[in-house]
Amino acid sequence: MTANELLIYGSLGCSVVFYVLAALMYTVRRPPIPPSLPATSDTGPQTPAVANLLANGGRLTPEAVPATLLDLAARKVVQIDETEPHVYECRVESSPNGDLTPYERRVHELLRGKAVGGVVPAAALSTGTAGWAKSWLRSFEADVVAEARRLGLTEPRWPRQVLTLLGLFTSGALLLVIIAGNESEDKTLLWFVTVAVAFATVGISSKLFTDSAQLVTHEGLPVQARWLALRKYLHDDELFSTLPPTAVAVRDRYMAYGAALGVAAAAVRAIPMGAESDRRAWSSVGGHWRQVRVSYPRMWPPAYGASPRETLWRGVRIAGISALVLFGFYKLMPSLTFAHSSEQSLRDGSAIAVLLAAVALVALASGLWLVLAGIVSLFGSRTVTGDAIRLRQYGGDPVTCYLAVDDGTSDHVRAWKVRPILYDKLIEYQSVTVTLTPLLSYVRTAQRAPRVATARPEAVQA
Repeated sequence: MTANELLIYGSLGCSVVFYVLAALMYTVRRPPIPPSLPATSDTGPQTPAVANLLANGGRLTPEAVPATLLDLAARKVVQIDETEPHVYECRVESSPNGDLTPYERRVHELLRGKAVGGVVPAAALSTGTAGWAKSWLRSFEADVVAEARRLGLTEPRWPRQVLTLLGLFTSGALLLVIIAGNESEDKTLLWFVTVAVAFATVGISSKLFTDSAQLVTHEGLPVQARWLALRKYLHDDELFSTLPPTAVAVRDRYMAYGAALGVAAAAVRAIPMGAESDRRAWSSVGGHWRQVRVSYPRMWPPAYGASPRETLWRGVRIAGISALVLFGFYKLMPSLTFAHSSEQSLRDGSAIAVLLAAVALVALASGLWLVLAGIVSLFGSRTVTGDAIRLRQYGGDPVTCYLAVDDGTSDHVRAWKVRPILYDKLIEYQSVTVTLTPLLSYVRTAQRAPRVATARPEAVQA
């Protein structure tokens, strides 16, 4: 066995040990199940942000931020007003009244930084896809986690020693395969497989094994159960999910706790507080508030969002070139050989020819599918009417614009690619009517539509 092979097998060994240790830790450090309590209106001394952390099993969700704002409003630190129907603004003083926790102070400072004359429109609270919003949320989460740990309600899910050990095996898997690649000019299939495994190991490690992951302690389980019981109580109130943020004047801190526990949909959507998720959105299309998952297809399915003519022409080119390659392979077949008695160069050439033919066969199938999709999309179309729950732009030059519309038929919405000329005319959360093609989901037209009064519950005024 060569030194290069030893490095590759060493990398694979590190990855295997990582997965074994990771599976063992997931088994040993499973989140405990809290006791089940009947629905109750009792709250507790913890803040809504800590309640959010506990109710979600040690994971903080973006709703903790608007819940903190609602709690500040309930405690008269800030004031939320409705300037016109369903349009809100927040009034904030230069210095807060009373003692605030570090994460509450972060929210107050964010408001003060956006305020003009002490007033912040609710529309200015959302930062959309700005990178700094993610960093701000991470700092907010760290402060909440620190308080939960100080109260003895949570503890790190992954011990620091385990994270260090997993990090060593992850680094070893990546470094060894990189060294193996540098030592050898001829990359084998085994090396490419090992590289893929090493990068998958790094990705899984960074995604799942983080310092912020929390586990509810034995002392925190009764507290977690109480917050889950409050969630049941508020969820059973049919009007609670439709209450606007100004309802804190009547419902007091219940609005904040409801937002933290995921049952104050209308209030949370009205004040996203810069923590608005691209992939989750509140929607009431269909008659009840619910959370909808949003995805943004990029590489798959093929030609998603492309125009029918462009797709048809692309399919013809791909299919034509692939057919020529396969025809050449057909002509070469009599001269291909894999016999051991043949020269090495002939066997290598034969293997390359077979590989190219396999790739051409896949490309031919893809090209034919594009031709079919282009033809069908040229003559077919369908119309969808619903709420524009997400409008997002990705990439640099050119920018890819996405529109996600919820028509109430599914809790998962696949966003459509739209042309900038259509994107610029749309407003998030307004009703739209979209005409698009089958198979490709190419958006022909997108325009605002009148809202159907029975399609969603209007917020009950406090």
